[in-house]
Amino acid sequence: MRRNRGLLTSVAVCLTVFFIVLNSKSTVETVNDTGSSIEKPYAGEQEVHKGQTYRYVTPSLAELGARGSLPKMNQHVLMLTRVPDAGAELLVLILQRLQGYNAFKHIRLPPGDHGLLSTLQEELLVEEITSIIRQEAIPLSFDGDVRFLNFSKFGRESPTFISLVRNPMCAHNLRRYRERRSDMLHRAIPTFCGQDPRCAKINNKWALERAKANIVEWYPVVCILNYMEQSIDVLEYKFPYFFRGAKRSYRKIQPRKRHFSDPTLTLRARERDILFKLLQDEIEFYQWLKYRLLNETLIDID
Repeated sequence: MRRNRGLLTSVAVCLTVFFIVLNSKSTVETVNDTGSSIEKPYAGEQEVHKGQTYRYVTPSLAELGARGSLPKMNQHVLMLTRVPDAGAELLVLILQRLQGYNAFKHIRLPPGDHGLLSTLQEELLVEEITSIIRQEAIPLSFDGDVRFLNFSKFGRESPTFISLVRNPMCAHNLRRYRERRSDMLHRAIPTFCGQDPRCAKINNKWALERAKANIVEWYPVVCILNYMEQSIDVLEYKFPYFFRGAKRSYRKIQPRKRHFSDPTLTLRARERDILFKLLQDEIEFYQWLKYRLLNETLIDID
């Protein structure tokens, strides 16, 4: 009898130890599962699953940028960078007229002087624009006297940039040259090149290439004043939620006199040679933009 009791006691002890070990193993597996679930970054803050509560951590905007997963550009926010003397007010007027029709809001940034911004000024302007975007309902469009701003440098999502240029051999430059104001010639490259001091140098190949690179990366459309209707066709195709009906609006407000026609045929030979030398890179830049608009972008529409 005593032997049977001892045997039963031994069996009971073994079973107890077995259940303790089994329960311990289950607990470890639950902890491990929980730990792996915490690392999931793209879910709600908490989730209950099979009796276990998991807390998910959403990465900050800066962390998203560091991981390379920050969206490059916001297709529902446009930024029109105005090139001096290029007729950008035409596009501004079109946007202002269409904002009610297409249910978006257009915002004009405070007037500037197209000058270079310090890194601090650039960051403050990026933060100001980002704050407006967060507060307002999108779609949104902006325009401003500002050179290209690299939002990604400050870990912010960039708006989609657009702009408008004109032939550098224009009446404005011809008049300024004849008035001996060659230092005030209309130039487009600095607007697209950005905030680096080298961008302000005349006929600087680095500035030319930087402007082209920024356009390829950040400007889906750069309109040309001399080809305004074709430009609007591209805008309507690329951004219908902003520019639907733009052609009709433009035809109501387009200038009666084509004061932006190409004046090269009216230039005297000596004037033409001097202007071509002063605006060598600007002319190359304009021809590159015209080719891009007419021979590349319009292919998408066809």
